[in-house]
Amino acid sequence: MKRTRAVELVEAMLHRLDGPQEWPLHLVRQVWLFGSFARGATEPHDVDVAVRFERDERMKQAVVQAIFSGGNPYAPLRRALAGSSRGLQFQFEDAAREQLEAEGTLMVPLWQRGDTLAQALGALHAITEDPEAGRAERHDMIDAFEGLDRHIPRQIRAELIGWEQQEAITISRIALCDVPDDTDLLATPDMRWAFRRWNDESPLRRAALAGLVLMKELAVDLDDVELAGQRLPTPRRCAGHRSEPRWWINWKWQGYRSIPYCVTSGDGWLEVVQPTRRRPLNALVFRPGPKAAAFRS
Repeated sequence: MKRTRAVELVEAMLHRLDGPQEWPLHLVRQVWLFGSFARGATEPHDVDVAVRFERDERMKQAVVQAIFSGGNPYAPLRRALAGSSRGLQFQFEDAAREQLEAEGTLMVPLWQRGDTLAQALGALHAITEDPEAGRAERHDMIDAFEGLDRHIPRQIRAELIGWEQQEAITISRIALCDVPDDTDLLATPDMRWAFRRWNDESPLRRAALAGLVLMKELAVDLDDVELAGQRLPTPRRCAGHRSEPRWWINWKWQGYRSIPYCVTSGDGWLEVVQPTRRRPLNALVFRPGPKAAAFRS
């Protein structure tokens, strides 16, 4: 986007922070800018904003609800700061912000509780435009991570690349297809019951079904699939069949450190990156590498 548009988005956010302090805006304590916009880029891809905020009881409940529904716990805060505008990318996790600072990322203080609107706008307009400022160098990147890296913490990217370099695993990327209307995946009462842990509109339910669609395309026996930490109640398993999982389907990097151990003793791990209700679903596929057997030994 043009820098003038980016400035307008940040100005609008500052006006909201200076306005009526309803929930959850009153929780915000400090705001920084980072990324290409903060370095003065003339056409930043977006504006990276780091936010420190207090977690009151209502916010804690929102986080718990989001965990069970698969939603974004910070969605209310994002809406309060950005409205319906796109172009602002928020970092709400303190640990992630501190990691960026430790890596030497330029963090420009923009606003903190007690600042006037004039002070905050002054800090914004003091950032000088720099035609030479491009996108920051991204570390621990491979082609499969392109466009998904903001949803894969750098530490995780580094570990995945390390396992790939050891040839314990291979990494590829795939676009997932939604479950068709005439699917038989939920044909049995047991399978329908298993999916009751997510509501019908949950992005996690959508991710789970899309993952199973891929398993069927790959001719994977669903008896051997572990979905988000649980085995599927397939007819054979309900009849007493027991086997170790061969495929794992997960998201939000739960248990990711198990990837090389699971993959090298099975067939693969499907990681749905940033499940969403309506946007395209992307996933990373981890399979055994040439030296998988050596990794296990």
